[in-house]
Amino acid sequence: MSASNEWTEWHLTPRGWEEGDSKTDFAFNSKAAPADAVQTVKNREYLSSSFSKLEKTSEIQWSSDDKALIAELLAKFGEAPHHL
Repeated sequence: MSASNEWTEWHLTPRGWEEGDSKTDFAFNSKAAPADAVQTVKNREYLSSSFSKLEKTSEIQWSSDDKALIAELLAKFGEAPHHL
């Protein structure tokens, strides 16, 4: 069992980045993905033990086929937030 495993999903929409599901060490919060989302990114912070280094990752979980719209929205809103 890890010492800490927390994450948040971020959805890229025409309005910008919107927070999705998230998990802390003590709770899980479920939010439906927006119907107009074009990309989902998951930020994760993982600590395997109290003696290890905190691992931070950011991964694209899903992308629509509309690459032009994704590029346009990324240019407008930037990358997904890097916080949980």
